[in-house]
Amino acid sequence: MTYEDIRVEHRGGVSTIVLSRPPVNAVTPRLLMEVLSALDDLEERGETRCVVLAGSGTKAFCAGADLKADNTLAAGDSFRDLGRAVVDRLEAFPKPVISAMRGWCVGGGFAIGLACDVRLASTTTRIRTGDAYLGVIPSWGMSLTRLTHFVGRNRALDLLILGEDLDAEAALQMGLVTRVIPEEDYDAELARIAERVAGGAPITFKAIKETIRAQYMYTPAAAQALETHWSDIGGASADMREGIAAFREKRQPVFRGC
Repeated sequence: MTYEDIRVEHRGGVSTIVLSRPPVNAVTPRLLMEVLSALDDLEERGETRCVVLAGSGTKAFCAGADLKADNTLAAGDSFRDLGRAVVDRLEAFPKPVISAMRGWCVGGGFAIGLACDVRLASTTTRIRTGDAYLGVIPSWGMSLTRLTHFVGRNRALDLLILGEDLDAEAALQMGLVTRVIPEEDYDAELARIAERVAGGAPITFKAIKETIRAQYMYTPAAAQALETHWSDIGGASADMREGIAAFREKRQPVFRGC
């Protein structure tokens, strides 16, 4: 498929969705629809074992909604619904998703970056959720819903009410990002981590994502039921047998997702 606001690239088991609206990769309804379409394609693509979500260039991962674009402002509720759909899709996507949160990560960029499973910051990363200073209600299902579960009530209020820039180290201390990588090493380290994740067991990743999400979307009891469900599936899988055999034989396992 041909896209206008994103690029999709493949390297081995890693597929990368690049938000491509320089200079700051601001979000429009079309970009969100293209991300959803790309995720649908990558879910069906058997060769894809890990997805990276990145921004073009190094200035910004994503600086939020493009408030200068008429089609963004005119979209209204549908824009909100698209934003929520992308956040939900990233979180529930059955394969691991890594966000390359390099440079500015603001507003809607904050929402979609945090929805990913592993969040890699650069030393250049700056995070802001300052909607209150634009008169905007954050409504993509992150800042007012998930964020409290991610960082706790007090830290969520600090971020939302102060609305100040947060550097990469401060974001790491809050648990917003997984790790901070020196800018000069960023591309190589991102590739290394993504390649490692692509080599993991697909069934186990599905179990991890679905069960962890159920902890706050539903109930602990629902999460425990999912744990039992996935344990039964995993225990009968060829991948579990392959993983144990590879451990005993001191080699890398070759998982097939079955």
